[in-house]
Order: sequence, then C-alpha cells, then structure tokens
Amino acid sequence: MYDMKDITLESWSVTGLQTRVASVGRGPVALFIHGWPECWYTWRQQMVALANAGYRAIAPDMPGFGETQGLPSIGDYNVVRICAFMDDLVAQTGDASVLLIGHDWGAINCWQFALRHPQRVARLVNMSVPLHPVADHPPMTLLREHFGDDFFYQLYFQEPGVAEAEFDADPEGILRALYCSPDTPREPPRLGRSIREGGGWIDRLGKPLELPEWLTDEAFAYFVAAYRHSGFAGGIHYYRNLDENWRLMQPYRDARIECPVLFLVGSADSVIRGASEEQLSRRMAPRVPDLSIVMLPGIGHWIQSEAAAEVNAALVRFAGPASSLPRV
Repeated sequence: MYDMKDITLESWSVTGLQTRVASVGRGPVALFIHGWPECWYTWRQQMVALANAGYRAIAPDMPGFGETQGLPSIGDYNVVRICAFMDDLVAQTGDASVLLIGHDWGAINCWQFALRHPQRVARLVNMSVPLHPVADHPPMTLLREHFGDDFFYQLYFQEPGVAEAEFDADPEGILRALYCSPDTPREPPRLGRSIREGGGWIDRLGKPLELPEWLTDEAFAYFVAAYRHSGFAGGIHYYRNLDENWRLMQPYRDARIECPVLFLVGSADSVIRGASEEQLSRRMAPRVPDLSIVMLPGIGHWIQSEAAAEVNAALVRFAGPASSLPRV
C-alpha cells in the first residue's frame, strides 16, 4: 500500500517550461490539475487513494505556480497555451488518454481541455466549478455590470501589479483568509463592499480566528512556502485571460463532452451560489450527457481537503478498475 511518503517530486520539461511534477503508483494515469491559490500538494490524499486503486497518479504545479516556471507574458496564460501544456503532460505520461481530475481553476482548465482535446480524456472528474454555458458577452463586461461599485475579487485582479503586490506582501494573510470552512469563525472585515473605500481583498475577508481542522500547520506551511517561492502573479494571470478565453472558446460553445463525467461539490461551496444537485444537472446535462453528480452536505470550496475520505471514495468508485481505462 502506498502512502504520502511514497510521492516523488520530479522536474519535467513541459512545452519548454521547467515543471515540478508529483507522482505515485503504477498503472494508467490519473492526472490532477490544481486550482488557485494551490499547488500539486492539494491533491496528496487523492493521489495516494488512486495509486492504491491501481493508478499512476500525477499532479503538476501548473505554469506560474509552485516550482513550475511562469509564462513570458500575461497574455500567454490563455486557454490555448494552458491546454497545450496539459496535452504535453499527457503525451509525456505515455498513455493515449487519462483520468483527468480538476478543482477550482483546475476544473475550468479541465472542462476546456476536454472540449478542445477530447481524445486525451477517458474520464473526467471536476470539483467545485461546474461547466457554465458560454455567455453572449465577455465575462468582465458582465461582472462590471453586476457588481458596479461593489468589490469583487475577479475585477480586482484585472489591474496588473495590484493584487499580487498585496498578496506577495502577506502570503500567510491571504491564504489563511481563503483556506476556511463555511463555519470558520472570523473577525469582522476591516473594509466594506464599496471599491470607493480603496484597499484590497485581505481586509474584506475577515481574519479567521482559527485554522479549520482539515488544514494542519504542516500543510499550511507548505502552501505558504510555495507562494513565497513563486509569488502570486502567475496564478492571477489566469483571471486576466477570462475575456480572451471567452473569445477562444466560442467555437466550442455547443460542443459536448462525451466521456463519463463526475462532478463533485460541497453544498456550501460559494461558487455554486446555493444551486441544488438538480439545478446543476439541468445546467450541465445538455453538454455533458454522461454526467454523475455527488454533492456533499455542508462542505465548502476546499472539498478534497474538507472531505478527503468522501472525495477519495467517490473518485475510486468512479474511476473503476484500473484495467478498464484505455491506454496506448
């Protein structure tokens, strides 16, 4: 049986980028794609679970995160370039297609990769971020109309140099404020909703009074060290390409993901804004015909950490016998 001590860290060259890749196990590939603000380490428990189910679990630091090189310019963090990075990752594993697993921005990347490179994805598991219909207008236009003078982090991220300066100056502060359960007690926010007050995001989140049970001191220290090394700019650049990605994904707006798909989400995840399992199914089913949904009551955004045992069990059930996954 594998455990976390068996996870190895390697340096791969992926589309010319020096890339840190974690791996454990043998068998067909399960490829994990992390979100923001995370790195490969967020998947350590799921990697071991799938390795013990007969898979070779692989998790990179994505471009601009952890110990993977960043891309040359902000505009390079677009769907075409990121999908090329993921395609090269799959190619280097030696398998024709993989069990692909994503969370948060990783889920967005995986939805887009499955649409653009369907031959590479045998099965897909996404967490927290559902597949949304492609809107008729660019995302930033819609967000500015919706939020007006209210602060919203994705709008705050659009001005180069601003958000990363705040977070780089206090990585522990932003990570502590974000890595919370829905019921984590907090101090009152120091700033209100209006952008006219100035300031950034940390002071609008409210300082947590404690770490959640699922986040150990050791794990928190690992994430803080990862961001002290990489800085926050690379991860924020993904948000700065939302409008460009909207344009690049227009040809796929009616495309379907035909492989089996599992969507895992906590009922208290703010991303789904209180949507029920039935509502999520109706939203995604037209483009994801072979869809299963598992909703975990009371669980928030960091589902693979908050409910690791339940997530691992659902992953192993959905993945099935390793011998059933197509290979070269």
